[in-house]
Amino acid sequence: MLRQFVTLHTRALFAPTQRRGSVVRLLHASRPVAADLNKEIEAITDLATTAKDEMDFAEESRNSVYYNDDKMAAHDAVEEMTTAYNSLLARLSAADRNAIESRIGMRIKEIQSAYEIMTLNDLED
Repeated sequence: MLRQFVTLHTRALFAPTQRRGSVVRLLHASRPVAADLNKEIEAITDLATTAKDEMDFAEESRNSVYYNDDKMAAHDAVEEMTTAYNSLLARLSAADRNAIESRIGMRIKEIQSAYEIMTLNDLED
């Protein structure tokens, strides 16, 4: 599917000007360009790494004066990651959405679950 998209996009770039403009507008209107999509996935992956790191910092500082600040930073990082991920999914077709969910969805859910467990552990303490 991606190969067909890139081939079509390449043909559109080298086609006569009149045709190129309409095809490119159609491609941009229907879904993000593959390179842009990969950049967004990379950004979400970076946000996931940051969220995981913040949660690790919070766990390491449990029972210290730094814990509340570290936990708030973890919360903010998880929220930012979740917002970016959901925003991307909302703009994609069902087929692309399924591909993205299979590519990074499990990691996103693992981080969200780990944060929820960390929060539940606070309620028990």
